[in-house]
Amino acid sequence: MKTMNKFAAVALTLCVAATANAGKGGSAVKMQAAVASGSTDAIIAEVERTEGLMCAECITTVQNLTMDDRYPVREVAAWWYAKRPQLAHQMALQMEKDLTGDALHVRNAADFLGGIKELQSLPMLRTAMTSGNLNSDAKLALVGAVRSMAHVGGNPILEAAMTDGDAKVRAAAIDAWREVIHQDGNIGVIEARLADSDSMVRAHAATVIGAKQDLNARTSLENLVVNDTDPYVRRNAAYALGKIGSADSRAALTLASGDSSGLVKNVAKAALSSLK
Repeated sequence: MKTMNKFAAVALTLCVAATANAGKGGSAVKMQAAVASGSTDAIIAEVERTEGLMCAECITTVQNLTMDDRYPVREVAAWWYAKRPQLAHQMALQMEKDLTGDALHVRNAADFLGGIKELQSLPMLRTAMTSGNLNSDAKLALVGAVRSMAHVGGNPILEAAMTDGDAKVRAAAIDAWREVIHQDGNIGVIEARLADSDSMVRAHAATVIGAKQDLNARTSLENLVVNDTDPYVRRNAAYALGKIGSADSRAALTLASGDSSGLVKNVAKAALSSLK
């Protein structure tokens, strides 16, 4: 992203109404010193202290922080902009353009747009998710933006992410789906992940299936609780079967209650007691 001279007029308009001590002990000089120190904690603290302060120097400094390599720094920069809706809107317009750029620009833009909860950007975020030049960090940022926005319009992004080649992206999409989409989404996209090649993804999917009490997944879960090689998957499958509560799962859970893993054994016994 280029230096934001185009936002100078907005900055000056907002600065007219600001007083010299509008922040909570913060100042542009202190913020710049924190940035120069390289300390993540110091940067976050000084940005937060300028919550109510408006100055041109502050805008330039925080704008640069939206491109920082550290997620917590980008996160607090978006928070700062979210406190200034007019300025945030101007910044969002540029970030939407950045969604058509390389993976780094997409990552930074998605983090920013999610941080300010710019729902109007969802169509552009969906388009970005289909781009073939993204790395895992950019895809995780797109999933994170949907999670932050908490809007069903992000469902296509999560469904695409659930079939991504990176297991971390698939697992993150499952978790976001549970928080955001579950009331309006198709549980079938989660059921499919019970057969995922990655144990972490299978475990996450089993948890969501249990939370949704999805009876259609019972047979798959019974297979997992008895045969999966990963104890966390078996444990989460036992949990899910207990939440579903079907008496037809008694045989599988009885076997699981004798599992070699205490993780599985204890959850399976608790699940057995909850069957109808």
